[in-house]
Amino acid sequence: MINELRAKILSELQQIEGVAEIFDGIPQKFNGFPSIFFNFDRVESQNLDSNHNQRQYYFQINIFQETTTLGNRQSELNLCDILDKILDKFDRSDLDGLALKIDAVGGDVQSVETESGPTLHAIVLLAIHSDFSLGM
Repeated sequence: MINELRAKILSELQQIEGVAEIFDGIPQKFNGFPSIFFNFDRVESQNLDSNHNQRQYYFQINIFQETTTLGNRQSELNLCDILDKILDKFDRSDLDGLALKIDAVGGDVQSVETESGPTLHAIVLLAIHSDFSLGM
């Protein structure tokens, strides 16, 4: 299920306009901006009854926008635009039926140093709720 969710998340992210690069996992380096990488964080499970569990799969989406070329203000506007697009995308998605619901929380904008120089970084945390049949 985790790898199915990864594939669906990648597909959703690839539909967002204005993103230079998208990586499934931590990249060696960025060749363009804004860039996104995402990774699996954890899974939690709750027994609903003897036949069903509800699982929450957590993924972290990282957005990077360099600031040297565009300046701080325009870089922040670009980053926030991509952040909004990601939140909107997952608010409307059920990942082709894999998710009962998706909670997408974004923010935590920080300035970090990358190979490209000063870069803004934001995180979106996806909590994907899914029903899992135990088949008993």
